Amino acid sequence: MSLQPPADVPLRDWERADKVNLEVLTYGWEGKMATVRMHLPMDRDMQRLHDATRNLIRDVKHSRFWKCEFCGRPAREAQVQTATWVRVTPPRMAMYIHHICDHDRKSCFDAVENVYKTMQRLDGRPETSLPRPPKKPAGEVHPLSGSCAGCEKDESMDKTMRRCSGCKLTRYCSVACQKEDWSRHKSTCKQICSVTFDRPFDATLED
Repeated sequence: MSLQPPADVPLRDWERADKVNLEVLTYGWEGKMATVRMHLPMDRDMQRLHDATRNLIRDVKHSRFWKCEFCGRPAREAQVQTATWVRVTPPRMAMYIHHICDHDRKSCFDAVENVYKTMQRLDGRPETSLPRPPKKPAGEVHPLSGSCAGCEKDESMDKTMRRCSGCKLTRYCSVACQKEDWSRHKSTCKQICSVTFDRPFDATLED
């Protein structure tokens, strides 16, 4: 199976001819996953397209209580791989987001690196090592995945979370946090066309 689509690909039922069609697949422990489909403004500049998706990673991270895909510990970080096809019409993108507890944990980094190399083989590219993020200073931790997308405090996990009513993806612990985060979230919110959890076409949004 190749990751490279042919130049002439029929539109799927959710895709639009006037947009860049982005499909995001994100993975956690024991088969937990989510699929997010988006319509980005038409553009064939790869760097601009990648820049346009940066905010999305935070929204996906805070969409549910994610556990590390490789060990089951609470996730705090994510490894992102992006495939972009700007020469097909319309342009398409795919993002693969792997929730991970800590890039500094060797066993989990080795596991996500194996996924990275598998994707390279499927795409017909030579294998290269996954760039390792800089080691974090002692005592530094990233926000807990599944905490409030606004305040990103671990203790927000103890509160009742509410999803954004627009995108059905991002979760907040309070109206105040949602309002505070709107300037960051609004562009992503308006581009999301569907969100499913755990199985394709499964609209379960409870957790």
